[in-house]
Amino acid sequence: MKAALSRCLWIARITFLEAIRQRFFAFLFVLGAVLVLSSSAIRVFDFGHSELKFIADFGFGGLFLFGSMLGVVMTAQLFFAELDNRTALTLLAKPLGRGEFLVGKFLGTWAVLGVFVIALVGLLGVMLGWRAAELAALAAERRLSPPEFDAAGLGLFALLQWLRLGVVVAMVLTVAAAARTFLFAVVVGALAVLAGQLQWLSQDLLLKPAEAGLGRAALWLLTHLLPNLQQFNLGDALVLAPHQVHDGTLPWVFASGLAYIVAFLALASFLFRRREI
Repeated sequence: MKAALSRCLWIARITFLEAIRQRFFAFLFVLGAVLVLSSSAIRVFDFGHSELKFIADFGFGGLFLFGSMLGVVMTAQLFFAELDNRTALTLLAKPLGRGEFLVGKFLGTWAVLGVFVIALVGLLGVMLGWRAAELAALAAERRLSPPEFDAAGLGLFALLQWLRLGVVVAMVLTVAAAARTFLFAVVVGALAVLAGQLQWLSQDLLLKPAEAGLGRAALWLLTHLLPNLQQFNLGDALVLAPHQVHDGTLPWVFASGLAYIVAFLALASFLFRRREI
């Protein structure tokens, strides 16, 4: 067990160093940083929303957009680079299992996305904290209640987004384990992310409270084959209104995300073991 973990971490380290040097990572990181920093400047175009909410929503949207793009493309690219360069044959000829190879790839890619999330959430936190302090001073002068901003809630949101991107990476690895081309893995992986974003619609439409029995169980399974990525969108509640988060919501979301990661990695390992390299 210890040797297997050591081999997984070795693959993860190589993957992390390879990914962090990619121009695609730097490009999307710069785009995300510019988007977050520009949110305060373009808030004048927002109508009818609180200023902090607009800045937060702008940053949250940019974080997931660029993070999911990075997760889909980078995961598929790092996986197929090993196959196309034939380095996977050399690695797997050693005492390294295919499951260990995939877990190492996942951990390395997920670590890069962790750096991405921490950096962008840190920038967003600076923007929100700075503007919240200014608005609080204005509210004190006018004897109004100051806007809410919870830095600890922003930290929890960062963990949630890192977990959501981990689910994205695990889904793309599952597709890549069965796909034959990089382009196919990227397209299907992107469609899977889009389906995950719209998963709540199928659950609302198909699962009726009055239904029961085997039919409801089958529908429940059908609507949960892909993760509901919208359940991670708790940014507004955590950062701007922490009292609105119901008890048990965060543990359920964290448990659900980890369960999907484990399930997709198990499926990816199963598919990759039966693949000819």
